Amino acid sequence: MNFLKDDCYQPANMNCFCIEFHFDGRRRGFHASQLIEYTLEPNPDAKNDDGGQAQAAPDKLTFAFSTADVVVLGWRLDRLADRLSENKLAVVGILPKRYADFDRNKPFVASIKIEPLAKGVTPGATSE
Repeated sequence: MNFLKDDCYQPANMNCFCIEFHFDGRRRGFHASQLIEYTLEPNPDAKNDDGGQAQAAPDKLTFAFSTADVVVLGWRLDRLADRLSENKLAVVGILPKRYADFDRNKPFVASIKIEPLAKGVTPGATSE
């Protein structure tokens, strides 16, 4: 799937059965039924203590799948969360930084990180 030059996600017209992530020349997909929860929150690393503009992405969208956790950092990620809640988010991908301010009304994904869960570990469980 090719992204339009200024879009970092592709919505589905109907209900989406799989959510795919494109990054570093790779594609990784998860069945939508594996999604346990998602969280959109401010990125704690984006805070700037010296009063200047923060360089890190201000939004953090976390997907908790049954087999992995996915962390997406970017700007204006509320649109992705809206599509996700409607079960219409098909693909999320990283765009080059030059498109970050191309259209300040569109979301922009700066990074995607996928952390597989260890086998036999329940999501959210802690070991001491």
